[in-house]
Amino acid sequence: MIGRPSRRWWLLLGLFMAVGLGVRLWYLFAWMHPAEVQGDPLYYHDAANLFADGRGWPDPYELRLNKRYVPDAQHPPLTSALLALPSLVGLRTFLDHQVFSCLLGTLAVGIMGLTGRRVAGPATGLVAAGIAAVYPGMWINDPLLMSETSGILATSAVLWLAYRFWERRGYLDAALLGVAVAAAALARAELALLGVFLVTPLVLIARPEDAPPRIGWRRSVGTPAAATAKPRAAGGRLAGIVASWRRRLGMLVAAGAACVLAIAPWSIYNLTRFSEPEYLSSGLGTTLAVTHCETTYSGPHLGWWDFDCILAIENPPTERSERDVFYREAAFTYIDAHKGELPKVAAARAGRTWGLFRPWQQVRLDTVELRPVGVSQVGMVSLWVLMAAAVVGAVLLRRRRALLLPLLALPGVLTLASTMVYGTSRFRAVAEPAVVLLAAVAFAAIRSRFTPHGRHAGGRPPAAHVPAQAQVGQPETG
Repeated sequence: MIGRPSRRWWLLLGLFMAVGLGVRLWYLFAWMHPAEVQGDPLYYHDAANLFADGRGWPDPYELRLNKRYVPDAQHPPLTSALLALPSLVGLRTFLDHQVFSCLLGTLAVGIMGLTGRRVAGPATGLVAAGIAAVYPGMWINDPLLMSETSGILATSAVLWLAYRFWERRGYLDAALLGVAVAAAALARAELALLGVFLVTPLVLIARPEDAPPRIGWRRSVGTPAAATAKPRAAGGRLAGIVASWRRRLGMLVAAGAACVLAIAPWSIYNLTRFSEPEYLSSGLGTTLAVTHCETTYSGPHLGWWDFDCILAIENPPTERSERDVFYREAAFTYIDAHKGELPKVAAARAGRTWGLFRPWQQVRLDTVELRPVGVSQVGMVSLWVLMAAAVVGAVLLRRRRALLLPLLALPGVLTLASTMVYGTSRFRAVAEPAVVLLAAVAFAAIRSRFTPHGRHAGGRPPAAHVPAQAQVGQPETG
């Protein structure tokens, strides 16, 4: 168990957050202001102001261009709901929302530091916060006003709460993790897959009977449980196994119930205003329609998207849920006729997302979303360095018998979702926290080789090579 963080550690974390805010504001005012307000940023900006005014969730484009109120759920609500907070106090301009988005990105820097502490100790936490403060992949989307900012914030919280659950393994910890996954899904719908690929296996592999005894919410200090446990008869062992699985299933139910309850208000709202069922977003059909066509299955745009594809589909319905179904059926028809090409297309999509397939072309394509070429190029090279370090970090955590599942599940879910729709740099953003944390483990290990014995950043040295279930120590905060 990692000791209590020192005042110095908190001061350093605050310093890195200040640096992160400075970098984001510099990028905003040096590169992104004044901004050309269009596309998704316009949607999130207008939707936030409409929601703050109590006008519900219409299509902002229709309202702005045609003065028609058309119910819509093209994007999940978290990004605009967060941007509505400054709107409620009169900060309603696009620039106001850009600054607030930079503040949200800075908050993610702090959460990364806290998560790094839980993953591999205080030094790793500070390294993770430092990387998150300056690495372009963590801030390039903030002034753009895109859902990736809220997505990064949500997935950072998911990782922090996943490691918190692993240490404490209580019903409340499981429920909080479920709420965090719900927030991630309300930022980007595909992140609902974290419930299947992260929360479910994490809860089921947690073994409460092997954990040290507790006092309240904390683990007790002293002898590991294995050294104090009394021998059990066969019947006692069976009863223990049954009780263990009952507890695990109970925690899984708590996580699932909390996730469903957090999403329910948005889903119920959608079910009352659309003719077809929509639970998170009505945008899947549109996305599939622009990504499953001839120009995205071959040629220079292989694995990307092409808006001409959706323009070729005639007579779409006006009602948004019906339009979603209409475009989905058109896309599925094309997919069914081109099944043999899916492996090639999926590989290209994943490659584009992770900067491994036509990376410099992807940098140029990203300019359609107003990303500066120079910043994107620096971000791409930085990504390659961090991915190489992340592999080392994963090996180190494996050797220490530390928990790896959350840091692998997040990139895995993102990659799976990308292969199903299309590949682009910004899709990678919500998985950047996992890459940064794994890289931080490697960089912190390098640093430790040059640190005099007994000196550690912000607290006692972590029991890095002791399995999590055998670690004991002082109570942890943060």
